[in-house]
Amino acid sequence: MTKDCSDSAVLSRRISSLALALTLPLLLNTALAQPQPDPLDTLKRINSNYNTLKDSCQEPDTGAARGLYYCSGVTLRMVNDGPFNPWDYSPYAIKIGATSYSWIRKDLSTRILIHPAGFILRTPTDAAALNLPVKEQGFTCIYAFDGGTGPERKWYGCGFFDSREPPRAAQGVMNNRNAALAYGTCAEAGVSTAEQWTQKYTGLMKGPIQYGQCSWNAEKPSDWKAMIRVHESRPNTTNKDPFAFSAQVNEFMLKNATATNDGSENMKYIDAFIYNVNSTQNFATRGDQAPPKPENGLNSARNFQKKLQARGYSVPILRLDFTKPAEQRFSYVAADQAIDLGAASGTQPPPLAAQYIASADWIKRYDPGTRKDEWSLSIVPTAAGRALPKEQIDAIYQQLFALKGADSNWRDNEKSVGSMRQQLSCVLVNYRNKTPWNLEPFRPALSDSETRAAGCNPVPR
Repeated sequence: MTKDCSDSAVLSRRISSLALALTLPLLLNTALAQPQPDPLDTLKRINSNYNTLKDSCQEPDTGAARGLYYCSGVTLRMVNDGPFNPWDYSPYAIKIGATSYSWIRKDLSTRILIHPAGFILRTPTDAAALNLPVKEQGFTCIYAFDGGTGPERKWYGCGFFDSREPPRAAQGVMNNRNAALAYGTCAEAGVSTAEQWTQKYTGLMKGPIQYGQCSWNAEKPSDWKAMIRVHESRPNTTNKDPFAFSAQVNEFMLKNATATNDGSENMKYIDAFIYNVNSTQNFATRGDQAPPKPENGLNSARNFQKKLQARGYSVPILRLDFTKPAEQRFSYVAADQAIDLGAASGTQPPPLAAQYIASADWIKRYDPGTRKDEWSLSIVPTAAGRALPKEQIDAIYQQLFALKGADSNWRDNEKSVGSMRQQLSCVLVNYRNKTPWNLEPFRPALSDSETRAAGCNPVPR
């Protein structure tokens, strides 16, 4: 299981106009980037997904077979809280190129989670039905139990534990949208059934299951069925295999969307935050920088919820209770929420804000003033943004800050408070027809006249 906390620097990330128009949060007061489902409807869907034992899933338009996660069960990531976003990638996950999730359903006996709080990813089937962004690509493999994933397992955590690129001769042909990424070593090891898995990976003379086990292909329904049977075949375990028994989690690998710690691509797929009402335990994970300590899951979930709302998405916190009947596995309590979920009280969400930013990208370029390479935020405004009166500078600045203000390039390098806003105002007033607009966090915040005299590019004195 890969480490959960993350503080690596963000280097760069491309944001397309289409992604901005359809999926990224653009905050203006409390306006939302996408419609938010009623929290009680979300609760009903998630409980239904947990309890409905589907054995096949298909893409709605092509009919191509997909893994069971696509339309069934609950895909979750448990993560500890800290000075980072829960959806971002940890330093250890960056080394792997993928991040660990788990998949739970009524026919799995899982009752122990790696952390007390986390989030649920919306199933692609639900997202399509709700007209929300659909995550069609990214999941690679699933292990019946914690796979001890690390850089030793190539192909995004799915290879054999030998630091070598895994073979692909036995993968077969798939025609779904995720076929190029999905992979499993079980096929390469000649394992296609639960019985074959048990024969190969258990026994007193064999190595620990955590590192020895093969991975199941994320998009083969038969692999999912075998994974479930393997997981349920071990109601008990030994000291040699503390993570390989049915109360523990499986490990479901999702390829990172970037090579940095920036996991904001995942924000639009988050369905809910959750916390385990019966546990405050943080388990040790590979890549930990310090011993784990107990954590209040509700407090963490509330922090997660506020962080996501600040980026333009409001989703509920749900309780997860493995002691309740399966039909009540998840529950919604209004008092748990850290934000106002207007949909729960029947109010309508505010109208969408006008969009002023078409794209915003970090680039590194030579600056003649400092005579060295500096980080620059290269902005392409929309027509509405370019035409915005100078009196409405706050509107475009709020949207820009919502998009990029949490990035370390901005957060760590704006030494003069208000510098980025000052440059944006200067460009809007004096160079609105220029493309792109470039803002640099290292620049000092001066008066309007001084900034204008410097061509909107003042340098530290």
